[in-house]
Amino acid sequence: MDIATDTAADSATDAAVKEAEALLHQGRLGEARQVARRALDTGGPSARLFTVLGRAHAAEGDDDHDDRAEAVYRAGLDAFPDDIDLLSAYAELCLNADYLERPGRHRRGPELTARVRELAPGSVQALRAERAAGGKGIPKPARVQRHDARLVLKLSPTPRTAADRARIQAGARPEDERLAVLAETLDALVRPGRGPLRLMVVHPLATTLLSWVAYAAILLAVPAVPLPAWAACAAVLPLLPPAVLHLVLRRARRRAGTHTSTTPTHTPQDLTFPVLPPVPAPTPRDRVTRALVLATAIGAAAGSVTWSQIQYRDYPRYTVAAPASLGRLDRLELTPVQQGMADELKGNFAGVARETFAYVYGNKELGRTAFIVLGATGDFHAMTPDLLDELRHGLETSGLTVSAEWNADPGRYGGWMKCVTYKPAASVPEVACGWADKGSMGMVIVADHGTGRSVAEGAARRAREAVLHRGGAERTEPEV
Repeated sequence: MDIATDTAADSATDAAVKEAEALLHQGRLGEARQVARRALDTGGPSARLFTVLGRAHAAEGDDDHDDRAEAVYRAGLDAFPDDIDLLSAYAELCLNADYLERPGRHRRGPELTARVRELAPGSVQALRAERAAGGKGIPKPARVQRHDARLVLKLSPTPRTAADRARIQAGARPEDERLAVLAETLDALVRPGRGPLRLMVVHPLATTLLSWVAYAAILLAVPAVPLPAWAACAAVLPLLPPAVLHLVLRRARRRAGTHTSTTPTHTPQDLTFPVLPPVPAPTPRDRVTRALVLATAIGAAAGSVTWSQIQYRDYPRYTVAAPASLGRLDRLELTPVQQGMADELKGNFAGVARETFAYVYGNKELGRTAFIVLGATGDFHAMTPDLLDELRHGLETSGLTVSAEWNADPGRYGGWMKCVTYKPAASVPEVACGWADKGSMGMVIVADHGTGRSVAEGAARRAREAVLHRGGAERTEPEV
């Protein structure tokens, strides 16, 4: 009868431990404490119940619950002085305590760590305590997690098999926190749609370099193409998968951190994998990869910014010097047309252009106008050919009828040129050829005497090149 009673009590304790651990695992800390405390009150002392109760208090992360967690651990160690899980959990609590606010608790951390190391050298609990103590040579949890997941995924025929094996083996060795982290990690990685995350775990160096090379390529493409500055924001896209993986792995570690020892289960031999080996130290290749990643990140960002700044400041500088005559045509001074256009340009480009100009060429003796050239110079680095599309719209808004529109060769100064044919009221048709580049914009208006588009385009190019002079360009007086 006593044996049956003891068996029933043990079963009730095991059930309470499993329930409290599950609640702790889900983050339902208050409910986990209630289940553990009720089981301790009714079933008597249990090292596992003390452990889960203490962890449920410590997980709250405030001073009051830390004090209660310490009281629980001390009560548990009074009854079970050599329980590794209790010693390890208490050591973590002490080592994480503020040495100014809780100096006594903080001082107990190294003593408890030494006791864990003495009772179970090399165990998961000893490594966990060493890690909390900041021991040298102890790999960080994230590195251990990635190493184990990569190893088991490579050894298993399928990712699902790897996850199942890890879950079964973690249940068989509940005291092993490393297996608990592995099981949570693989469960997270085998979910639908997470194939790219598994690939980054299995092939970390290649995928890391690929992500950062793509990041650098996007940043450098902005000034190389060139693209708008906001396009540089797309450089974060290749970095999103590594960020998502980091978040998934961190959550898996947190879930495993609520794990406490439970009754081991039997594991079929064909569902086990070898004991996880020690995590190797970073290799020279790892260090080289990290250096390349750092150099790529810094170099791409600096290169993109520098290149963009150079392009931003790099625009053609022009001086305006209209010749007194172009071939047989004279520059007409103080004509109403020239003065009106000059005043209008100054008003429109005030504070925008470095210099504006308007010139009229024709027969001085007869007072006839042959063509008009007008425009502005300055820093127009944001110039695009779309501006020339407004040429037709402006003419039509003025009540003129546009009969033809075409793109023209801008000539040796480059940029863009577009021409339109229109007919003013009670006048012969005219051709207006507008040009634009990063350092100037303007228009040449000539009469359309039916000589063809090429003649009008050529006259516009020659007039532009006669009035504007780029650094190093020869000044010529072409025939118009």
